[in-house]
Order: sequence, then C-alpha cells, then structure tokens
Amino acid sequence: MADIVNLFEVEPGQKVGLYSGATAEVVSNPRDGVWLFVRYLTSPDDPDQVGEEDMVFAQDVLELVSD
Repeated sequence: MADIVNLFEVEPGQKVGLYSGATAEVVSNPRDGVWLFVRYLTSPDDPDQVGEEDMVFAQDVLELVSD
C-alpha cells in the first residue's frame, strides 16, 4: 500500500500520480489539505484531458512522481 501524500507539503511544479492512472503537475496548492489545482500531463481514460487544468481531491492522489 502506498504512503498517504500529505497535501500540505506538495509544492507547485511537483508531479502527482492519480488513482485514475493519470499524471498531473501541481499548478497551485491552497494548502487546505483537501484540494490541489493541477494540469494533466497524461490521462489514459480521457486523452482530451491532457493539458487541461482542474481541481483534484486528496483521495484521488496516489503518489508523488519524480522526474
């Protein structure tokens, strides 16, 4: 089981892996521990989502992704 990602510590520019299989770059973090604003880098289920910005809920974040 993966470690829980502490959203309070995630910085803009970091990449996250999502349970959906998508990867995204953090655009901003309101530091509420619940939401991240991201830009999708990959999205296997919805290729049209790549490049789009959206809010991601904490429970959707699987891991931090290193380059």
